[in-house]
Amino acid sequence: MTPPTRSRRGGRPTREQARLLDETVRERALELFLEHGYEDTSMDAIAAAAGTTKASLYARFPGKEAVFRSVMAWAMQRADWPVAEPPPPDLDDLEGALTAIAETALRRALDPAMVRLGQVAIAHATRFPDIARNAYSAGFWPRRQLVVELLNRHAETGDIALADDPEVLAEHFLGLVSGTPARLASFGIVRAEADRRRHVTSAVRLFLRSLRT
Repeated sequence: MTPPTRSRRGGRPTREQARLLDETVRERALELFLEHGYEDTSMDAIAAAAGTTKASLYARFPGKEAVFRSVMAWAMQRADWPVAEPPPPDLDDLEGALTAIAETALRRALDPAMVRLGQVAIAHATRFPDIARNAYSAGFWPRRQLVVELLNRHAETGDIALADDPEVLAEHFLGLVSGTPARLASFGIVRAEADRRRHVTSAVRLFLRSLRT
């Protein structure tokens, strides 16, 4: 992203320029935190990468900790980061929808940026426990509610029986399809594409069997 141009005549930036600068600061700060970690990223480096001044950066954030908290929360709440969420699958097709959701969850969990975000969050879990918790749930959001809707729809038709809270079942499902691969990826172990497809197929079938017994 190209840093926003400064306002004319050295005056206050326009609202649009301020918005673009805020976005640029977040993007560049996120890149630096993921590449270098918290300790090795400075406010000077963030300001330079964003094409702004240190004074302007401090006008937005009281310090590096505030930048880190803001940027990490912003990244984890985005539906377009690290890749855009695809359109929802056909919820009338239970197995097909579960497979599509599982593939999306796994793709997000194994994206290098998401893996690195998890590593940074874990490395600083003692200092920022809330960020570590949110990094864990970021792998599920926003698909958990989609799985809940899917389960409720097919329970109403009698296709499946819900023996537990659908939100709990949705979390179990997403953990089943992406939890172990994400954990392995944090240690640099990423399975081949064919192995990932088999993992998804097996997880979906196992989950469906539990709902139909």
